[in-house]
Amino acid sequence: MAQQFEDDQDQEQPDAQEGENVDFEDTDKTDVEDTEDGGAIVRLQDEADEKKNSEHFANIIEEVDQGELEMAISELIDKITNDKEAREKRDKQYEEGIRRTGLGDDAPGGAQFTGANKVVHPMLVEACVDFSARVMKEIFPANGPVKSKIVGEKDQDKVEKADRKTDFMNWQLTEQMVEFRGELEQLSTQLPLGGGQYMKFMWNPLYKRPMAEFVPIDDVYLPFAATNFYTAERKTHVQYVTKFEYDRRVKSGMYIDVDLGMPTDPEYSRATKANDKIEGRTDTSYNEDGLRTIFEVYTYLDFGDGPEPYIKHRQIH
Repeated sequence: MAQQFEDDQDQEQPDAQEGENVDFEDTDKTDVEDTEDGGAIVRLQDEADEKKNSEHFANIIEEVDQGELEMAISELIDKITNDKEAREKRDKQYEEGIRRTGLGDDAPGGAQFTGANKVVHPMLVEACVDFSARVMKEIFPANGPVKSKIVGEKDQDKVEKADRKTDFMNWQLTEQMVEFRGELEQLSTQLPLGGGQYMKFMWNPLYKRPMAEFVPIDDVYLPFAATNFYTAERKTHVQYVTKFEYDRRVKSGMYIDVDLGMPTDPEYSRATKANDKIEGRTDTSYNEDGLRTIFEVYTYLDFGDGPEPYIKHRQIH
């Protein structure tokens, strides 16, 4: 490589002031803006890339062999059931930790005889609140959580570009994404009790902006053999979707329009039920919002071209 560099240096270099003409194909698809100094800004509308992105995220359920699809779904449901059972004890421990805070008036332990009083020390609550306060102070200061880092040599252009990105992302997280701080505070409060939690970032086409959602650890299923989230071959996010949200996803093309009938009552985790008691929420038996349980699975499937990554949504009747 060093020899090649020396040879290149020996070649005749063009005049630094000399320009170069570049021919653009399909000039009708360009947007040209003249500048005051006699130059021009050319913006290329890359329709090919837009089409490629839309195809990448397209719903392919009607394009694959339906027999192979049904077989893959059946096998996937069995694996998800096993994933849930493999971490059932963790769900019980998470529930017990929430109950031991005493906020739900059902803390375990204590005397059981008539006339006995039960006193719950708020040590767990104090620890969770203190932990959350320290976390929020560290990762979400008043001016925003984003800080820039320039890799390599710094120059004026790089510094200004980094500052613009920092300002924009801080505005996005503090003002545009109004739910982000609340979701982060909920995550940091639950983190000591669950041992780990998740924050999910996604694009919301309804609001036309990014959106953040706190996902409890008991609503994420990983295979027993997975040592961590990042290397897991299968990740399942349990979602509880209202009828309105389900219809919106159908209209956007995310789901196909099929007759699913009336949804059954969602089967919440033990930890979720314990949190509902703390918040004073009681589920009705009418299911007015049409809540239904959906598994969003990130996994690899083989439809003839070898294993490829897919996002699979499956409603549980």
